[in-house]
Parts: sequence; structure tokens; C-alpha cells
Amino acid sequence: MKDGKTKDGGRSAARKWVTIRVTEREKTRLTEQAEIAGLSLSEYMRRRFFGGRLAAHLDLNAIAELRRIGGLLKHNFETLRQANAPPDIMKRQEDALRNLVWAIQKISLHFHDRQENKEYEG
Repeated sequence: MKDGKTKDGGRSAARKWVTIRVTEREKTRLTEQAEIAGLSLSEYMRRRFFGGRLAAHLDLNAIAELRRIGGLLKHNFETLRQANAPPDIMKRQEDALRNLVWAIQKISLHFHDRQENKEYEG
């Protein structure tokens, strides 16, 4: 066809099938990893096989999830304060929040460093 599409649903004629055999467990794992990366299984496999980038999307998702957990911890902190929780529980809560903030900062710095290197190289 003139526009490069076939009659089988609009797929590009340039695309070819490659089949690999995996166990059910491996397929489940690959599907989960693709979903976490926000990609179709095919795109995820192409990026893994050909060395494409996956980390940026994962980093942003991880940061968002850690921030969400941090908000829940802060809410829990207030509940513990109102209930006059024992000092050891408050200390464990503070440690958890501190570790969470550290993880967010570490992932953020790593992500920003990669973005700067990408801009510098490109």
C-alpha cells in the first residue's frame, strides 16, 4: 500500500515478527516489568534487547510512589502523636521518614545527573 500500511490492522509493512520461547513465569515477569516501565511488552523487549533507555520512566514512577508513601507516613505520624505513642515507636517512624527522604533524594540526584549527561552528550 502507498502509506506503508497493510490490510491487517494498520501495522507497518516494515515490522517483522520475532518469536522467542519463555516459561509462563518468565512471561509473567516480563509483562510485569513492561507494565512498570509503562511500555508494551514488544516495546519493552526491543529496548531491553537493543539497549534502549528504560530508567527515566522508572525513576519518575519510583519518586512519585515514594512521595505518596511519605505523605501516608506523615499522616500516620500525626495519628501517633495524637495517640501519645511511645518514644521508641516515634523514633522508628522518624527513621522510616528519614530513610524515605534519603531514597527520594538519591533517586532524584541520579535521575538529574543522567539527564544532564544526556543533554551534554546530545
